[in-house]
Amino acid sequence: MKRPLTLSLLFSVGFLMIVQLASAQAFITITGRVKGGNGQPVSVSWWSEPGVLPAKSQDTLLQKDTFCFRLPAEPVAVLFFYLDAGGSRNFYGTLRPGDSLSLTFAEDTLILAGNGAAACRAQYLSRRAQERVPQPKRDDVPSRVAWYRQQMTAAEAVLQHYHDSLPASEYAVVQANVLGETAAKMIACLWHASPNGIALVQQASLYQQVILPSLPAIIPSDTTALAIRYLNYLLQKAEADYFMQQHNQCTDREIYDWIKSHYTGILRDKLLAHQLLQSLAAGGQQEVLANCAQDYLSIVQHAACKQAIAAKYGKIKKGISKGMPAPGFSFPDSAGHSVNLNYFAGKVVLLHFYDADDQLLPSLSEINTCFNKEEVVFIHINCNNNAAPKYPGVQLRADAQIANVLEQYNISRYPALIVVGKNGNIYATRPPDPTADHGAALADIIYAALLQ
Repeated sequence: MKRPLTLSLLFSVGFLMIVQLASAQAFITITGRVKGGNGQPVSVSWWSEPGVLPAKSQDTLLQKDTFCFRLPAEPVAVLFFYLDAGGSRNFYGTLRPGDSLSLTFAEDTLILAGNGAAACRAQYLSRRAQERVPQPKRDDVPSRVAWYRQQMTAAEAVLQHYHDSLPASEYAVVQANVLGETAAKMIACLWHASPNGIALVQQASLYQQVILPSLPAIIPSDTTALAIRYLNYLLQKAEADYFMQQHNQCTDREIYDWIKSHYTGILRDKLLAHQLLQSLAAGGQQEVLANCAQDYLSIVQHAACKQAIAAKYGKIKKGISKGMPAPGFSFPDSAGHSVNLNYFAGKVVLLHFYDADDQLLPSLSEINTCFNKEEVVFIHINCNNNAAPKYPGVQLRADAQIANVLEQYNISRYPALIVVGKNGNIYATRPPDPTADHGAALADIIYAALLQ
């Protein structure tokens, strides 16, 4: 029996409308306005797997002070993004497929609108609440722990207002990312340097009685594994738990085995990948890490993690290593004055070797704001003398000795990053690409170097 033609057409049209609607909802739309910014460049970067896959990006120019980005579909529940509209006009947040977000940058006001605004607003206001907590007057371990605990409380108070207005999975990712960042800093206080050090019994008491009760009550899951700052926190906690149980610092192999035996599923895959990438970036023992990577490739199930570690495993090579003195150099600055690496003894130094195609300006600019200029300095070495954007820190121009310096630092391509500790020794030989995770891992490495 034939169906009526009208009914058949209605069904076909209705089906096409549903397909088109589902397709449209897969995109993420970010629009906005920047007062007085007509013609200026605006860029957006986004990560589907922060800490594992590199960022994707789009660029545009402000037209009548407005911008518009349409991000393609990504097979993830929550996507992280960073928008840079120049100067202090930037924004970092999370969106789901199908979300829209409108940002209006006024002189001293940021207005958020759209169906993705709630999650972004929750994260933004939480970080602002933490920034308003005054720093302690004393720079000792108890004061630092108390400060981070107050920041945690301030952020939790803001997040609680959004608990019932956000989908459970999205709220879990936002909460894990915000609280995980502060929790990692709190645990790092265990290794905080002091004139007389910290006795083991004091560390145990601090960890058991003060830090553990203050850590966020977030259940580790495949959902929270989407938050890179939460992975950083779990890695810090794994190292602390191992130390408290074994009473000695853990090696790369020992922490790898600890994580492998305490976590399962996608969370285990991501946390192990994060630990291996961090250890490789910090210049850990190549043979040990190669063995760990080989074992990891035999058990990993997550495709993106497997791809990332396989690529690193194939590129492990000899060169400068953590702990050796940083090779010296002297390059001219923009005024022609010679600047020597030794001038910055006592500070943590991020060496950034770049060429004309470098894309790290947004990430390094944001990371730079996290540190005191008296403690951390960014040195940017322009290796081809082409015109380049103004980076925060010290900008140098390559001269005749550049080939020798690149060979000493084992640099074969740009951009290249090296972290030098306060003692003038190499602290990290291959820091993670800051565009891959909004700079979280690189900032953690610099922070750890400060605590040495």
